Amino acid sequence: MRVIPTRLHGLVDYLWGALLLAAPRALRLPPGSPEARAARAAGAGAIAYAALTDYELGLAPVLSMRQHLALDVAGGAALAASPWLLGFARRGGGPHLAFGLFAIAAGLLTTDRPAHGARRLVR
Repeated sequence: MRVIPTRLHGLVDYLWGALLLAAPRALRLPPGSPEARAARAAGAGAIAYAALTDYELGLAPVLSMRQHLALDVAGGAALAASPWLLGFARRGGGPHLAFGLFAIAAGLLTTDRPAHGARRLVR
């Protein structure tokens, strides 16, 4: 059941990405640590592919909304698993798990057709 409109998803994408970029400082994670790098990489990646998505808030329609949502689910799974994959679960991987599960939910609950219809994707 896809109930989140793509315009709202776009707003959340940029906010979510910014929060992930700010998370290492806000959570006082050690600079350069795996947990800080994972958060920043996820945030930067989310903003980058949001800008390249064919939806209302995208800047260049390179990715379809379906591709974007697949990246949300895959990236969310990787972020949620990162505390165990990168060995920082015992130091506190809760925020990574929460952000990752949020991304998965957003990917599964957002409609895959933007209100403007499909634009011609850049080739």
